[in-house]
Amino acid sequence: MKINGKEIKAKQFAYDGCHKIYLIEDTDDLKEAKDIGYDIYDIKLLKETYDDSCSLRFIDNWKLTEQIVPQFETAKFEE
Repeated sequence: MKINGKEIKAKQFAYDGCHKIYLIEDTDDLKEAKDIGYDIYDIKLLKETYDDSCSLRFIDNWKLTEQIVPQFETAKFEE
């Protein structure tokens, strides 16, 4: 999967139910996200989740070292 031309290797993402979407890249990310209380989803649901989220939405990696889709920008998903 690609988002805005960036190759996405994550297999899961964390979602707060509103607008915060974080890509889970390793087991440390997964544990931390679960411990904080985020819901974890399969990457196959990312486009649908993004499309259904509120207008403040963004996609970052969990470590916050990569911004995939900043707030108020459009995401283009490619398979």
